[in-house]
Amino acid sequence: MTNDYIVKPVYKALQVLLCLGEERREMALSEICYRVAMPKTTTFRYLQTLCACGFVTHDPGTDLYRIGLRLWAIGQLAREPLHLRETALPAMRELRDRFNETVNLGILDGRDIVYLDMVESRRSLRMQAQLGGRDPVYSTALGKAMVAFLPEDRWPEHLPTRLTPRTDASHTTLASLRDDLRRTRERGYGLDDGENEEGVRCVGAPIFDQDGHVAAGVSLSAPAARMNDRALPEAAASVIQTALAISCRLGYRPR
Repeated sequence: MTNDYIVKPVYKALQVLLCLGEERREMALSEICYRVAMPKTTTFRYLQTLCACGFVTHDPGTDLYRIGLRLWAIGQLAREPLHLRETALPAMRELRDRFNETVNLGILDGRDIVYLDMVESRRSLRMQAQLGGRDPVYSTALGKAMVAFLPEDRWPEHLPTRLTPRTDASHTTLASLRDDLRRTRERGYGLDDGENEEGVRCVGAPIFDQDGHVAAGVSLSAPAARMNDRALPEAAASVIQTALAISCRLGYRPR
């Protein structure tokens, strides 16, 4: 451990947790101590802390420890983005092939969107976000499409109290942004008209899970010259259709 920012007790407790996880069986305190090379008293305290959090369980009858269900639940959460990407990819490729423009898949994370996946245009001039990259909700078609379909009392969770314009086309007031979100909900898609990057137009639609909640968003990005006002209606309709197809594959059933 050479990183000065590492909290050593946390690191050591996680070594105890990893030991149990890698063995995939119940273990006695003495064996855990031997494998992690820590004193018995220290290891016992870490185990008790992990038990209190639900990450480890202890059987008083056998005095053995094993991985707890809380850790399994967290693992399931970690699998969700991977499942979403695998489910969305075929429909994203179809959308890319239809327009030969870049298709993005993103999720909400606070006031940002995070790009989970993308299928790039084959054109030399193409729009490209960075996998794992972030952009503000308020300046992106993906962000506006996802937030617009949340209850309005949840909008503040994803919008800053003050907007910092990304371009000359960006929203500068929350009032105008809220109006845009309501229009987005009415028409079924979000529009970034050069608001996040000059000269780029993007249209996005929400993806819903089996419970009807917003799970993600999909968007089509292109230079504004190619996604002009004449091309926009067809692009928007196709993005909505793609989002619906992905939603249905996730178990969503339209009303």
